[in-house]
Amino acid sequence: MAAMTVQKKDNNNNKSQMEQLNDMLKEMFQTNFYGSVEVKFEAGRVTIIRKTESVKL
Repeated sequence: MAAMTVQKKDNNNNKSQMEQLNDMLKEMFQTNFYGSVEVKFEAGRVTIIRKTESVKL
């Protein structure tokens, strides 16, 4: 299980929360991810993304 946080976009060309989340989802589609993703919000902002990967035998 992995958790990540996303940062607010600033003037240093960092990606916005939506861009970071979109990149993460694209990567999971491309790698045939098998598992679940939980996104937690606080006051309209993403605070935690929990990605749990399962291994299918």
